[in-house]
Amino acid sequence: MKQRIRALTQLPALKLILRFCEGPFFPAAYAVLVLLSSFFGLEIAFMAAAALIVVFLCVFSRDTRPMLCVVFMTVYAASWKHTPQPPFSSDFFNLTWVRVCLVVFGVLVVAAMLFRFIVFPQDRNFFKESKLRLGIVLMTAAFLLNGVFSDGYVIKDLPFGLLMALSFFIFYIFFFNTMRTDEDTAPYAAYILVLTSAVIFLQLCKIFIFDGVIKDGSIDKDVLIAGWGMSNNIGGMLGMFFPACFYLAYRARRFGWVYYLLAFVFFFGVCLTLSRTSVLVSGVIFVAAAILLMAAKSPVRKFVRIFNAVAAVAGIVALAVLWDKVREVFAVFFERGFSDSGRFDIWESGLRNFLRAPVFGVGFYEPIMPDWSYEIENWIFPDMYHNIFVQMLASCGVVGAVALCVHLAQVVFAVKKRPCGESLFYIAVLLGMLGMSMLDNHLFHVFPAAAYSVFLLLSEREGESGPLLLLRPIPVKSKKEERPAPADGAAAAEGGNSA
Repeated sequence: MKQRIRALTQLPALKLILRFCEGPFFPAAYAVLVLLSSFFGLEIAFMAAAALIVVFLCVFSRDTRPMLCVVFMTVYAASWKHTPQPPFSSDFFNLTWVRVCLVVFGVLVVAAMLFRFIVFPQDRNFFKESKLRLGIVLMTAAFLLNGVFSDGYVIKDLPFGLLMALSFFIFYIFFFNTMRTDEDTAPYAAYILVLTSAVIFLQLCKIFIFDGVIKDGSIDKDVLIAGWGMSNNIGGMLGMFFPACFYLAYRARRFGWVYYLLAFVFFFGVCLTLSRTSVLVSGVIFVAAAILLMAAKSPVRKFVRIFNAVAAVAGIVALAVLWDKVREVFAVFFERGFSDSGRFDIWESGLRNFLRAPVFGVGFYEPIMPDWSYEIENWIFPDMYHNIFVQMLASCGVVGAVALCVHLAQVVFAVKKRPCGESLFYIAVLLGMLGMSMLDNHLFHVFPAAAYSVFLLLSEREGESGPLLLLRPIPVKSKKEERPAPADGAAAAEGGNSA
């Protein structure tokens, strides 16, 4: 079979397609498809195309790196037209034929990933080499055992625990064994995150322009609904991803200033969502990155210094002149301030649930508070406790809490001791995900967890091809300097991973 695939990859048409998939235009084309699906309700067609892309890449591509587009962007293809959330309240995803299609697409994707994993093994093996495998095994066991032996255990706790384990770690394991990592991996991942941030920001613009978000001079947080989530989800995902702009601003030889400006634009988008957690956590990362780029040697350092000074003065003047208007537009921030919005009561209820079943917890589907629910309009996710540690204690007990602590400790020890641009980029994304999940629990939803899974791997593997020091500008290679790509397609993986 390997020889047949190798022969097929020599066909001119397949060579052309593979070159496109491994180039810079494929992520941009995928982002366009995501936007079209979200605007026009084309989820089934899009999911079919995404499944075929995964199958093609797993069978023929020399590297599974282009699949990062699928991991990072796919969820944002959900449209307003078909979202179950109010005020749209569509029943589309409850239709039998839609669920059948999604199951078929999912089976195709899993089968393709297993095919690649088994037929084209790499030199690296997660089960032997991963620095994080103990924590991953413990977390997986905790997820699968959530709520077992508690009086509130229900059978759907088991498949949901499996879903959590897969979303947290399946892509870490898959890419550990199938993805090449070199000095171009971080820029490629950052490029995809910038495109993803652009998709989210454009969806946010659509909401503000067409959905009547401004009411009586203020932003109505309840109207901030995308097809895939509400205001906190939008702000959270945009806040997690936009730090990629700072990394590309630092690394790019030309047009780095464009990425730097995009970071400001996307952070303003986070503020527009009125998600206090997202603004707080991403704001700390935003300020730290802006200051760091004023010191780090890079082609944009002079621009950054001048722009930061001008932006600071302009911001102070604008706030002084337009303070009343700012207070009116962002009224939710000033009304809610630092209030807990009921989180303290939820956490207290979570701890009481933990004490009811301290070993394995009460499971994910036990109500987080008696006689109260968020009434989330979906058919998968139960209510969450708005804190990953409370979530693990309540849902998975001491077993889950210990597993999470072991996992996080291994992540900390796996991080390089000498920081460089790449490692700081990965750390910023991971800290954003974990920080926001202390108050909004993003990681217990499938796609944020999948992105977390990928960045675990990238952070662990960073620097294996040699350190790239933070205080030294990193030139982008010219086309003449690029290594010629092997023409063997996926069959090139047979000889092992070169990273």
